[in-house]
Order: sequence, then structure tokens, then C-alpha cells
Amino acid sequence: MFDFIHAFFNELKIVYRSKMMIVMTVVIPVVTMVVMGLIFPNVSNMKNYKIAVYNADKGVYSNLAMSLVYAMIRGRTLVRVGSKKEMDKLLNNGSYDGAILVPKGFSKAVEDGKRFDLVFIPSTINIQTSVIIYNTFKTLLSEIGNAVVVRNVLELYKNPKNRVPIAIPKLTILGSSDKKMNYVNFMIPGFAVLIAMASVSITLSTSVSYEKEHGVLKGILISSVNRPLHVLGKIAAHTIDGTFKGLLALIGAQLFFSSGLGTPFRSIFVLLIGAFAFAGIGMVISTISPSQRLSNILSLGYVLPSVFVSGLFLPIHQMPKIAQLISKAFPITFMADAIQRMNILNYSIPDVFWGDIFPLILYSAIFVTLAIVLFFNIERIQKVG
Repeated sequence: MFDFIHAFFNELKIVYRSKMMIVMTVVIPVVTMVVMGLIFPNVSNMKNYKIAVYNADKGVYSNLAMSLVYAMIRGRTLVRVGSKKEMDKLLNNGSYDGAILVPKGFSKAVEDGKRFDLVFIPSTINIQTSVIIYNTFKTLLSEIGNAVVVRNVLELYKNPKNRVPIAIPKLTILGSSDKKMNYVNFMIPGFAVLIAMASVSITLSTSVSYEKEHGVLKGILISSVNRPLHVLGKIAAHTIDGTFKGLLALIGAQLFFSSGLGTPFRSIFVLLIGAFAFAGIGMVISTISPSQRLSNILSLGYVLPSVFVSGLFLPIHQMPKIAQLISKAFPITFMADAIQRMNILNYSIPDVFWGDIFPLILYSAIFVTLAIVLFFNIERIQKVG
């Protein structure tokens, strides 16, 4: 019993021997829970979205079809617009989360008994919202399709000679994202980003602190090693490692789900830049931490909030304003957005450069420079050896 009590209190003493350890033990769980409480919107309620509707057909059947959709989605979710130009403007400035277009010739197709399409135009602001809306409308159209089948059967029995069979409706996607507007395609790039981030940030964050605890760093510092190059070498190694692991995740997804590597070279480019930024952050954490234990806590405290506010699982623009601001503090937000846009909407690198790539380059420059400065002055920061 004495051995148990001795081991119990001795281990607690080791865990809480550092004031920084005590602070982080309290701060990280509290901050994580506060962040999680801030981010959750009601993503399943269509009332939370605004969808523009433009009827380019103006025929009887197109008005009837839209009346059915309006009846199924009540409230102010659907808003009619007067022109396609107005619709595109509202989509591009983020006022609406998506749009439904009734194309010209819709009523004629119905009268001729041909299959008719409603066109969904995804939002360029938030892809996840587009995925939610698109799948909801597919469900609605399947209900309308059931009604069409019933109507055709009734018409057949009422007046079989003069009946006009109506084809079952279909929802298509404007642009190159057809067949990609689903949760698998949305989540896979995000998971690849998460794997790269976790691999780089956590493994590198313990690198220098490990060398401190085992006396290796002291030998490095008294040698003639070039400190900036030493730091860059560590960062480069973990950058390649993180990029490779993220790429393996995308390859696995492509093999098992036929999704993930729609734009391989662009995806690798984003993984590489993002991993470089994460490596800089991990190096900073490792340099300022006196022990591996504290490095692990700091890394966990960085990774957890970033995952929840980055838009990997929940639409950023539906979070409270404070959570939206917090999301910009993490490189993973820009990395996930870029790789999702490229894989789902087929965006090119110039399309996402200013919104996503440039912030990643900025984060990389800031944290890598900070890591070099801190390591160069590591004796002043803490005792080594």
C-alpha cells in the first residue's frame, strides 16, 4: 500500500512540477471546450441557409415545379432573383449559400415527356454548405419524382389515350463538380490535411525538447553547427514527412473511395506549403518547451481548437463572428479550404492563391523565422543541459 501511495503522489509531483505545466493543464481543457461551444451551428435546418432561385423558363410547368419546392421549404430560405447576373453577384459576395436555376426549355421538356433538369449552382464561399444544400435538394426532388410517378399512373387510368407522361426530375450541378458534391469528397481532403498537420506539429514539437532532456542539444550548441541551417534542416525533414503522410492518405482514399486525388499536383503543392507552416509552429513549440511532456501538451492545445474551427467539419461562415476570427489564426483553415476547392470545384492554384495560398506562405515565413530566432537565442530562453 505504501508503494502505491508513494508512486501515486510521486507521479503527480512529476506531472505538476512545472508552473507552466499546471497552467496548461487547466487552460487547454477550458479553451477547447469554449471553442467547441462557440462553433456549433444547426447545420441540418434549412432555415439557416439562403438560397437564390432564378427561373429562366417562365413557363407554366417551371412555375409549378418551383411552387412544389417552395411548399417543401418554408420560411425565407428561398429567395427569387430577377436575373442570372443578380444571382451570380449574390453568390460571389457570399450573400447566398447556393442557387437553383430553372433553365430555359424546362416547360417544353415537361410537355414533350422528356427528362427535365433543375440546376444547382454551388456557393464559392463555403463548400460544405453547398454539399448540405445539394443533398437536401436531391432528397426533395426524389419526393417530387414519387409524386410524378403517382400522377402518371392516375392519368393513365383517367384518360389513357390523351395522357401526357411527365418524366422524373433530375438535379444537375453547374460546372465541373458534378458527382463530387457529397460528404466523402468534402471530408477526404480535410482528413489528409489533418493527418499532415498532426504528424508535423506533434512529432517536431518534441524534437528539440527531447534533445534538451537527453543532453544532445548541449553538444550541438557548443559545436560549430550553423544554427539557422540546423533549424531549417529539421523543418524541411518534417515538412517532407508530413506531406508524404498526407499524400498517402489521399492515395488510400482514391483507391478505396475513388476520391481524393482529383488534382494530384495541386494537392501535393498545398500539402507541402501547409506542412512547412506546421513545421515552423512545431519548431517554435519545441524550442520554448523545457520538456517533451510540456511540448506534447502545447501541441495538443494547438491542434484541438484548430481542428474544430478550421471548417473541416462545420461551415465557418455559420459560426459566431468570434469563432470565424479565431479560425483565421490557424493555417489549417486555409490549407483545408484550398485543397477542398481544388478537389471538389476543380479550382486552379491562381484561383485560391490570395484567399488560401498567400496566407499559408505568410504563416510559414512568420513561424519559420521565429523558430530560427528562438533557437539562435535558446540559451537566453532557458537553461540547456
